[in-house]
Amino acid sequence: MPSYKLSPDATRKPGPIVAGDPSERGTDRLLLGHSAEAGPFREVWLDVSGEQVIAAFGKRGTGKSYTLGVLMEGLSAGCGDSRIAHLETPRGALVLDIMDIFWTSTLALGDEGPPQIKKQFAVMKKRGFSSMPLNVDVWVPAGYERPDIDPPGVNPLFISPADLSLDDWGSLFDVDIFTEPRGMLIADAVQHVSTDGYTRTDGTQAVGFATFTFAELLDCLNTDADILRNYQDTTLRSIRQRMTSYAALPLFTGSGTPLGNVIQAFRTAVLMLGRVPDALKRVIVAVLLRQILRIRRDVSFAQKRIDLDASLSQAERHSLEAFVSSGLPRTWVLMDEAHVLVGTGQSSVASAAIVKYAKEGRNYGLSLGVATQQPSALDQSLLSQVETVISHQLTAPQDAAVAAKGMRSPAPTQIQIDGETADVDGVLRRLSQGEALFSCGNAPSLQRSCVIAVRPRITAHGGYEA
Repeated sequence: MPSYKLSPDATRKPGPIVAGDPSERGTDRLLLGHSAEAGPFREVWLDVSGEQVIAAFGKRGTGKSYTLGVLMEGLSAGCGDSRIAHLETPRGALVLDIMDIFWTSTLALGDEGPPQIKKQFAVMKKRGFSSMPLNVDVWVPAGYERPDIDPPGVNPLFISPADLSLDDWGSLFDVDIFTEPRGMLIADAVQHVSTDGYTRTDGTQAVGFATFTFAELLDCLNTDADILRNYQDTTLRSIRQRMTSYAALPLFTGSGTPLGNVIQAFRTAVLMLGRVPDALKRVIVAVLLRQILRIRRDVSFAQKRIDLDASLSQAERHSLEAFVSSGLPRTWVLMDEAHVLVGTGQSSVASAAIVKYAKEGRNYGLSLGVATQQPSALDQSLLSQVETVISHQLTAPQDAAVAAKGMRSPAPTQIQIDGETADVDGVLRRLSQGEALFSCGNAPSLQRSCVIAVRPRITAHGGYEA
């Protein structure tokens, strides 16, 4: 590995490097690794006492997915002290697993078992770490389970059609909901079934329900007198066919899975999305993020009333406390290959939901961690919200330029790599596998970006070619 000598000193304080919280509380922190620069051994911790947005960059095979897994492991370590985390505040985590590689965090490393497990165990042991059980649950959208290859214990996720917005319906059917006849048909059907009600061709009345199913939408398309009169048969036939296909998906049957069953304090839910078609994937992500934002907004409001409103009666206070307890804990959302869902130039329900989550979530106790091998392909609206950058090796000029420009800490005044003078771009190009340039805007004691070596995983890493 290259020898890095940077100046001035990375921090104003001796001992471990701890960065991520502007108040430097350190009540909740995750072990990232250690300094990879010349000088004394110093552990590097991410302070997650406050909410934040972080990004891990790196070309394929350099460690960005591995780093996201390290963060996930820390968030799954449970309340209290461990070798990889110190957690006091109840938080949950949701991993949007685009490539289906994070379910392996349920597998402990050991010196017995398959060769890949033993190989990863040897790396972990050499670095002075040991395996420990983590609080991880694996989910998959209902209907996309594969019992013949899935590990045991995979949970099906259901979504209620009533939770889809009009934009979601447009994305699902690949139509413009406001200008195309097919889109306007969907909008009318949803409005009639959910709110207005309608008159059937036989003269009977159907009332609107806030919670509805695809079966009720199909009944509306087949019997609503106004819809049958106002839309052409070809338009009706096109939407009925697609609607029938979606109605057959187990994902949309029955009521949606309560988010409280998925996101729990001191636990991580891995949602495998690799098998799901892109249009449906975007809708699932949008629905979940909107739900998380809405629930946490209300929980945060109730908590502030408890904290600040001295006029509350005892009964009112108990009622608010019960509401908070029944809601979601503070939550991290982690997402690999982020450019797939929130790429430059994309306009989708998922990208809109992710950007909104990043912009507003911190007010409600929500954090976001994204990873991408193409930072230049990531939406600028999301990049602008990032406060911490962990950049592995990047050699494509456009990607290295985005990472260098996005460093949130001051650049070192002097950089030497193997005795030769270099700049930040030179560091990004020379980093070895597992090394990263760490930069944090919420770090009063951090004087500059610094080179770190990411700690070994303590559970199986699934991001390798097989």
